Amino acid sequence: MSSCIAKTYTAPNPPEAEKKVLRGFIDSLTNESRLLSLSTQFQPQGDFPHAPHCYSRNILMRMESGAEVMIARWDQDAVTPIHGHPQFAFVYVLQGQLQMEHYHDTDQGLLLAETIIKNKGQHIYAAGIAGRYDNAIHRVTALTPSLSLHVYSDDALKGKFFS
Repeated sequence: MSSCIAKTYTAPNPPEAEKKVLRGFIDSLTNESRLLSLSTQFQPQGDFPHAPHCYSRNILMRMESGAEVMIARWDQDAVTPIHGHPQFAFVYVLQGQLQMEHYHDTDQGLLLAETIIKNKGQHIYAAGIAGRYDNAIHRVTALTPSLSLHVYSDDALKGKFFS
């Protein structure tokens, strides 16, 4: 399966109650257990666009700092390019099953460190180096149609892509 380039959408302005919840995610970026607690109570509203053979990025909130909360809707077999993230990255599987291949960047190039499968209710959390966009290097494959919640300390599209 070859990787795809996601389509990005911005959700309409949410009601105040939802804004408060979304701000709570961003305010909790340095606290994995708080992010997990918030995620288990989160009920995403809306119909997130479908991107055939790929996935869609649906920005729910983005702060001036770049920190963002988004929902990704995955078509089965969608594959991301190998990519890195900003300092903090949190992904919670709301529906479906995602396979994540984690890599280490070495002098000899990328080395596969582990492959894990995350099911509904499971998450990953990564805390890396501030100001860098090559933290938490991975590739994601949707094993089933899926929906996932993502919270990043900066615009995820700034992440470094690897070939």
